Amino acid sequence: MYCKVITASRSGGIGNGLTYETGSHEVRIGDLVRVPLRSKLTEGLVVELMQTNDSEYDVKQVEEVLSRQPLLAEAQLQTAQWMADHYLTTLRQALAPWLPSPPWARFLPDRKAGYRVLNGDMSLVRGKKQVAIMEYLQGRDWVSAEELKRELEVTKTHMNALLEKRIVEEELQTVAADGTAHLDHVKGLPVLTSAQQQVADSMSRDPRPSLLFGVTGSGKTEIYAQMIVDTIRAGKQAIVLVPEILLTEHSIHRYETLLNRKSIAVLHSRLTPAARLVLWKRIRRGDIAMVLGSRSALFAPMPHLGLVIIDEEHEWTFKNEQTPRYHARDTAETLCRFSGAKLVLGTATPSMEAWVRAKDGRYQMERLPMRYKDQAMPDVRIIDLADVDFGSMYPFSPPLLDAIEAKLRKKEQVVLFLNRRGVATSLLCLECRRRVVSPESLLPFTVHQTHGGKPFLMDHTSGLTAALPARCPHCDSTKLLAVGAGTQKVEHILGKKFPQARLLRADADTMSHPDQMREMLSAMREGRADILLGTQSVVKGLDLPNVTLAAVVLADVGLSLPHFRAGERIFQLLTQLTGRSGRAKQGEVIIQTFRPNAPEILAASRHETEQYLDQELKLRAYTNYPPTTEMLRLIVRDNDPAGRARSFTVTLQKNIDALGLHVTAKCAPTFFGGGREWHILLRGTATKKALEGLNLDEVIIDVDPMETV
Repeated sequence: MYCKVITASRSGGIGNGLTYETGSHEVRIGDLVRVPLRSKLTEGLVVELMQTNDSEYDVKQVEEVLSRQPLLAEAQLQTAQWMADHYLTTLRQALAPWLPSPPWARFLPDRKAGYRVLNGDMSLVRGKKQVAIMEYLQGRDWVSAEELKRELEVTKTHMNALLEKRIVEEELQTVAADGTAHLDHVKGLPVLTSAQQQVADSMSRDPRPSLLFGVTGSGKTEIYAQMIVDTIRAGKQAIVLVPEILLTEHSIHRYETLLNRKSIAVLHSRLTPAARLVLWKRIRRGDIAMVLGSRSALFAPMPHLGLVIIDEEHEWTFKNEQTPRYHARDTAETLCRFSGAKLVLGTATPSMEAWVRAKDGRYQMERLPMRYKDQAMPDVRIIDLADVDFGSMYPFSPPLLDAIEAKLRKKEQVVLFLNRRGVATSLLCLECRRRVVSPESLLPFTVHQTHGGKPFLMDHTSGLTAALPARCPHCDSTKLLAVGAGTQKVEHILGKKFPQARLLRADADTMSHPDQMREMLSAMREGRADILLGTQSVVKGLDLPNVTLAAVVLADVGLSLPHFRAGERIFQLLTQLTGRSGRAKQGEVIIQTFRPNAPEILAASRHETEQYLDQELKLRAYTNYPPTTEMLRLIVRDNDPAGRARSFTVTLQKNIDALGLHVTAKCAPTFFGGGREWHILLRGTATKKALEGLNLDEVIIDVDPMETV
């Protein structure tokens, strides 16, 4: 018998494993073993068993099996292999999220000392305590030292006497979780309306992944809660993913009303290695009923996985931007398929990928079209900034400033959303309200400046550059404006206009740790703040009852990003923003924009999500962008990235032509790479096939990329 082993060594060329003979060892898939590699012994994970040697070389034997239980379940290993195949990476790289850095023996289950009867000759037993021990051990395969001490109050001296006579023997043994230890972890039950209960029951009966499509404030969390409780009562475990680390602090208090806090593990990348090790062991042992966290929590080593929930499934943060460049949605779908678990994707604004799969029946879709307890949706007002006289208050219009002042007088709270921390500009015509777009990608040009300060236009998808036009290419107007604004500038204006208001700012500069998010949420809920100004984190699922005004300060920043998903993203953000206002009493939403008739803005203001998604899908098909076609991104860095990218694009195109593929390949500098990073974007069908036979050693591969600029 032979086995394939992923070793702990990071040596090049062995990332997909080495073949070893099992010898006299009983080896199973998922076992942790010690194997010879060159002149040393190293750890390794068994990922495949084989009857014959598929290697062209002589193979060595497994030296030792380190675990009696598999370190990873078979479903987890199958998912890792799928990740390696789908995302074009090595199996070792695909296993990295499942197994933190070596030594992996640290993650083995704790082994406890225990005893079993070796010789039943009672004539050798002396004293009442020894007799009691022998009677307790009779008929049992193994009893832990802890249990003997607890039940019989025995000491090590009593046991040593029996060990010396070889009447009993000592053995270290792993105590496996039985899958029922957490049945008592449920301490409360959610209260569902009849409509919510019907949706929960329907999703539980359907084995397909379910898209829970509910308007903001419709009560999706209560449905999650019911399905989590049902899963745990069935002896299974649940994973709940939220878009980012900071939102774990917002979510945890909701689930603490259902489960004992010790039954919930919060996993994210900010944990210390020691804390991660402790949680990893507890989860694998079966002590944890539910794992909550950002995308990496999907890789919790749950032995009895029964449910995975991805809240706000449309968020871009579920795509990992380092190798392995997985998407949590697709990886979770695969993990649930191999585990026999249920996948639920919840959102008020489905991603285009999830929408297509629900439309074609691959996903089950359940709708919640009304807010919880029939609370009214907020009134939405669009302000056309082209007609505004800002004075020194740009980007605040007088109507928005008046609305903020009115809410402050009524002791109500305000949420202000700005799409980006810094400045991201595109060229907008104030006459026809159209952006200057690239003829290559049909996406907006980005305004750049040379070192001498002269502005020019660049397309970060195709690499095309152009001079800044004096007139609009659509209507010949000279009213061209580069739009943009940052949170620091907006905070300064608010401070001058409303000096008595208590202002909180939530962006990447001020929110870097969950503790900061916890304090911000507490301040808002307890009425210790009046205005919350922030970037994307302020629109993602926050439930703040006293917020009655939510406003997007400058919608055009999002609309003008040079990305084919820009419209989808700003629509999602605007729709999510409407959900922050009026959750407990009537609310108001204000959208400031230079393009009041943009489809995304009109659809969000009218709460027309399905209509927008269907129209956007038609546009993607027309322009040949995902999800109606495939996309693959190659990233080139280090020495002469421009020359290497251009040369590789030529090679790619020759390969594409030779294979007769319907694929295009374009190269350009990345938006934030400062010229030191270039990428090549492939679009079409069978994009992976275009890479066949090419040397990709120094190229980063991103399958199904979210970032394309």
